[in-house]
Amino acid sequence: MYFPAPDEALWIGVVRLVLHVPRSLSLKDRRRAVQSVVQRIQTRHHCAVAEVGHLDNPGAAVIAATVVANDPKIVRSRLDLVRAEAERGADAWLAEVTHWIQKMGEPGIS
Repeated sequence: MYFPAPDEALWIGVVRLVLHVPRSLSLKDRRRAVQSVVQRIQTRHHCAVAEVGHLDNPGAAVIAATVVANDPKIVRSRLDLVRAEAERGADAWLAEVTHWIQKMGEPGIS
């Protein structure tokens, strides 16, 4: 059961990033490029990041990052910073972005 504190505000945000890896000739090349993006995001933005799709495709990858805060504006801002960091990559470029933000305990997507 979920019993929030009277002053509790818990917002969860996820950003899904589809990366295109044009110079990748093998899965090893792709892994190197994707790992570079993942490590940069984790190091600079202190959020959880995982590779979640196109695992066997040498030319593409899907990664997701998540942020938790007490204000949806902070969540959106941090997700935008993660997106900007992914766009800075030289070995992989951003093909698609999807954001999802939700308040804990409330159904639906915002």
